[in-house]
Amino acid sequence: MSILFALALILTFAGIYIFVIEVFSVAFKLTGLATKKVRFQVASIFTGTGFTTQESELIVNDERRRKIAVACMYTSHIFSVIIMGLLVNFVISLVTLISNNTAITAEMFTEWYAILFYISAAFFVIVLIIRIPPVHNRFINDLERLGIKISKTNRKTNIISVIDMYAKNAVVEVYLNVIPEFAKDKTLFEMQLTKKYLINILSIRRGNRMLDISRDTMFAPGDVVVVFGSVSDIKEAFIKSLDHPEDTIVVKEASLNTLSLLNNYGTNALMEIDVEEVPQEIAGLPMKNTHLPDRYNINVVVIKRNDDYITVDKDTIIQKGDRITVFGPYKTIRHLFHNE
Repeated sequence: MSILFALALILTFAGIYIFVIEVFSVAFKLTGLATKKVRFQVASIFTGTGFTTQESELIVNDERRRKIAVACMYTSHIFSVIIMGLLVNFVISLVTLISNNTAITAEMFTEWYAILFYISAAFFVIVLIIRIPPVHNRFINDLERLGIKISKTNRKTNIISVIDMYAKNAVVEVYLNVIPEFAKDKTLFEMQLTKKYLINILSIRRGNRMLDISRDTMFAPGDVVVVFGSVSDIKEAFIKSLDHPEDTIVVKEASLNTLSLLNNYGTNALMEIDVEEVPQEIAGLPMKNTHLPDRYNINVVVIKRNDDYITVDKDTIIQKGDRITVFGPYKTIRHLFHNE
């Protein structure tokens, strides 16, 4: 193998390797994983350097993210084998060139493999240019829009992507494929988002430009809205209010209850539950008789009932329609409230 040909293949696959990492990062982000968590987890998977942080449970506890992670693992191993093989061939070609005392002539740079090398080098340089922050942001935005367009849920629901968490609140990007009923033909002032849902609009991107937000601003299909507030309130406003509620974060499986993972702490998790079916083990029982803390190691942090937050005491009874925030072992919470 010519040394230039081997080097051309190395540059080509290295460029594809970097590009594929960006694709997987966007795929994870579109499932609702925070941007900062995405970068670390994809890097962990691709480099095989651990993937054992507490945040990894955000992936392994979600079926869609597990599938993406498995594809990511297979892809990284394939690329690792290919690139290592090409590096070995490059070293062998270099040693052969030196041992044979082959002179480097101008004709060598006009052969077909030299032209391939130029093309590969140009491709690799383009990939590196994409890593420059302003260019990278534009590239990621375009890649996200492409991912949304090919998504099966594109015509049915909005997609939310958590950018960062701040205790119970978060900065979230909402991709408006469908305008919620409360926002149709209404201005931001008329929507009363802060009053109804306790959320604030930070920015709106329409196409490639940022809008100047005012009280008269209206949503349009395709807008990317950056929102600050409780993740559950954001989901209620932009996803659950639709005719076909499909959440990119909420897991819906065995029961009518909707479980949302707010944050995880090792094997424990802070979760929000929309109770449509009170578990039989605690149905109708006051908190003191549920034995949640000592029997299940689960603590009920707060209960929201009819848009009001109620104080949790020993006589409080969990009711259908409540939205409760609980802390405890992730598997135990799912077993109790999700009938698993």
